[in-house]
Amino acid sequence: MTMASGLLVAAEEASASTAALAWFDQVRAHCVMHDLPPEPPVYDLLWRYVRDENHDLSLAVDRAIAAGGFDLPALMDMRVKHIDGITTGEVASLVEVVHDQARALTETIEVGQTNLAKYDRALGEGSSALSTPLEAAALAELLENLGQATNTMQEANARLAADLAVAVTEARTLSVKLGAAQRAAVTDQLTGLLNRRGTFQLIEQHQREARRSGQPVSLALIDIDNFKRVNDRFGHALGDDVLRFVAQHLADHAELFGGSVGRLGGEEFVTIIPGKPVQLAASMVDQVRAKLASQVIRNAVDGSSLGRVSFSAGVAADKADDTASTLLERADKALYTAKRMGRDRVVPDRN
Repeated sequence: MTMASGLLVAAEEASASTAALAWFDQVRAHCVMHDLPPEPPVYDLLWRYVRDENHDLSLAVDRAIAAGGFDLPALMDMRVKHIDGITTGEVASLVEVVHDQARALTETIEVGQTNLAKYDRALGEGSSALSTPLEAAALAELLENLGQATNTMQEANARLAADLAVAVTEARTLSVKLGAAQRAAVTDQLTGLLNRRGTFQLIEQHQREARRSGQPVSLALIDIDNFKRVNDRFGHALGDDVLRFVAQHLADHAELFGGSVGRLGGEEFVTIIPGKPVQLAASMVDQVRAKLASQVIRNAVDGSSLGRVSFSAGVAADKADDTASTLLERADKALYTAKRMGRDRVVPDRN
């Protein structure tokens, strides 16, 4: 059980301002307890932790605290792994590879230019010599020199071709690595869905497309009901399995109506539904909710029942002046209404 998840449950019964002050007090307490500087990166991670926005992050912090190793270096490592995506070191390494390849290719081209200039001079000298009558011995020497120059140029061309082939192979390998790094930066490690960063990027992309086309786009903010009880009863390992199961359920059904799913953190997911107004989108999400709630989830190891899992959702449609954040805020307010009404339901934004 994480301290952060306990705070989240308490916050549901309090007003938004009271909850925010309680979270702030927890952040401050952790800074004092673990001798952490009250700087933006530290505050940001602790804020996510006390709100339990990222299950993996909360678990990592809990383990570090239990082991007595929750200090600034550990916190910054957690930022790299659970928040920032691809590390600065990885980026630097890839950039250095690019620079090395560029330097090697530049050197190869410079050598090729030098060899070409030598060959050009040899041809020019041979052409001048042939413009006057030559004795047999001199002609033989000239032809030998031209032959040697040609052989040298051919060898240089062969080396250049080999170097270019290596450069092409390395460039393709680098492209694959960069692509993998880019995907890792926007992918949630636990579920394979888009992470928070990738989700925001996709929301913004859909907003731009919707405004160009004039078609609506709706967004559902989804929260697994009483997920803390799953972790408390079955442990984090099975809790992770439940998160993966729900993520796959949402992704499979979103694909059927042309939507996309991302994980904001913790047990919160976002489903983006292009081309659908808010009421229709809410109806579609409600069908997904009902199908999930009707299933009994079982432990794949021993077949034991984990019970039923449901979710609550708030749905909002994009407006012309919305940002990704304001669209999510309206969906979040609708989600809060769904929770106050008893959970296991979908509520559309009325604004």
